[in-house]
Amino acid sequence: MRERVAHAAWLAALAMVIVGELLPGASAPMKWVGETGISDKLLHFGAYLVLAGIPVYGFARPRGVRWALAMIALGAALELAQKLVPGRSFEWGDMLANTAGVLTGMAAGWVARKHES
Repeated sequence: MRERVAHAAWLAALAMVIVGELLPGASAPMKWVGETGISDKLLHFGAYLVLAGIPVYGFARPRGVRWALAMIALGAALELAQKLVPGRSFEWGDMLANTAGVLTGMAAGWVARKHES
């Protein structure tokens, strides 16, 4: 049961991150995000923390770890794809925030899983 719930939550989060990273800069959601004053690096970090934490916590091992690590490649691919999206650009800082989020999410997933038993 836990794996099914984790899988559904992870797919939903994955879809939101992909859409969010590829929205044009002039779109209403991107304008709203800009108006919040929240650092985009913090948003990247948090999104990838979730994308890595869910599979490590909720998926069978070692599959969860593989999917979590794959989020580093996804973050890089989406960051490069932003070069093709109007009003968006590639940023090394975003890739660093994504990777830091993945590593932190993996650690959080391991800790949560360990303390559950």
